[in-house]
Amino acid sequence: MELDDLRRQWQQSEPAPPASLAHMLGKAPLGLIERMRRNAWAEIIAAPVFVLLPLLLLPGGLFRWLYIGVMVVLVAIMGAYYARQLRLLRQMEQAEVSIKGHLQVLCAGLRQLLLFYYRLTIWTGPLTLLVVLGYYLGHELARAAGPRWPLIGYVAGATLLLGVLFQLGVIRFTHWYLQRLYGRHLDRLESQLRELNEGELTT
Repeated sequence: MELDDLRRQWQQSEPAPPASLAHMLGKAPLGLIERMRRNAWAEIIAAPVFVLLPLLLLPGGLFRWLYIGVMVVLVAIMGAYYARQLRLLRQMEQAEVSIKGHLQVLCAGLRQLLLFYYRLTIWTGPLTLLVVLGYYLGHELARAAGPRWPLIGYVAGATLLLGVLFQLGVIRFTHWYLQRLYGRHLDRLESQLRELNEGELTT
């Protein structure tokens, strides 16, 4: 509804005031920017649960420390990601941003962030799988009785097969998840931007 008002104001002879734009896109109840901001904070709040729960279930030893190391790196990367995402959404509410520039910056900036999020999620699975296989192989090679090569081959093959199936599921779920939380709102903004451009050309 707020974007329909924005389109009508854009097509009028006088552009919408910046303060009105900030109200329509950022301050209005259930505005698109507010929805994406709430989704981002929901992810931030839920993240510690997904990080700490496996840590509580894992046995002690080298594998536990490997998990901690991977999570420290991942948390640092995602912390920078969410900081940039929230900063971008906050900048979109600034009153001095023009209507057209507002939508363009929002769409382009968040599309880049979501692409980074998607690629990071896709690559995290294979890298984690390699760490697990490396840990298992090192454990077998350190056995006093010698490595059990047939068992190593079986475990590696089964792990790779399950990893491929799991990765396919991760790809589909990540695409659906990002589209659900952010993509559909960006699609609506981009569609509205095209309508604004078409209205500008016809006036």
